[in-house]
Amino acid sequence: MLVISRKAGEALLIGDQIKISIISLGGDKVAVGIDAPKDIRIIREELAQTIETNKVSGQSGRTDYQGIAALLKKQKNND
Repeated sequence: MLVISRKAGEALLIGDQIKISIISLGGDKVAVGIDAPKDIRIIREELAQTIETNKVSGQSGRTDYQGIAALLKKQKNND
């Protein structure tokens, strides 16, 4: 893993097509902006894990939107 320090207003470039900008910093949160081509999937890790868990449990044909909504609600309440 490459670790790079950035300040608000600074950015990182990944290849020629992806730009990650640090929008703001506050407390224990960082707001990140991502510019990437539409064909590149960008998803938060915890949501990807929920989707992967559903695939493993045999629900590969559909996405567990209720599980994702519950995860988002739990995370919002922890913030």
